[in-house]
Amino acid sequence: MITKLTTLTATQRDRLMTIWLQGNLEAHPFVAASYWQDMAPLVAQQLSAATLYVATADAQIVGFAGLTSHYIAGIFVAHDYRSRGIGHALLTQLQTDYSTLTLSVYPQNQGAVSFYQHHGFTAGTSAIDPETGVRDQEMLWQRKR
Repeated sequence: MITKLTTLTATQRDRLMTIWLQGNLEAHPFVAASYWQDMAPLVAQQLSAATLYVATADAQIVGFAGLTSHYIAGIFVAHDYRSRGIGHALLTQLQTDYSTLTLSVYPQNQGAVSFYQHHGFTAGTSAIDPETGVRDQEMLWQRKR
């Protein structure tokens, strides 16, 4: 089930951060692990200001999407729940609730690029991420009229 959170509890934040860190470490082996570990306190703080959608199964949060305005900061699914349609369900809900969406993805994360392309996103500008030194690709989606 996909739910838009209206308030974020400390327990929920901790669960989201566990999923976030594990997901980034697994999906981005080309970025130093210390980068993600160092970013964790800032991301935990930013979650309170983000629009959050969560996927639940087995009475716990198993995935989430975080947005700022129409920008998808990330979609993350807990390791044991991947390949079950949870990421698809989260993105489908976002595409229902928003008419335009943007995000940034590392092209080296081919699984993510393919996932977003499958859902109608197209490539935008590309540049080197100054924080990681890795190329970053903007992707755009707009609902067809």
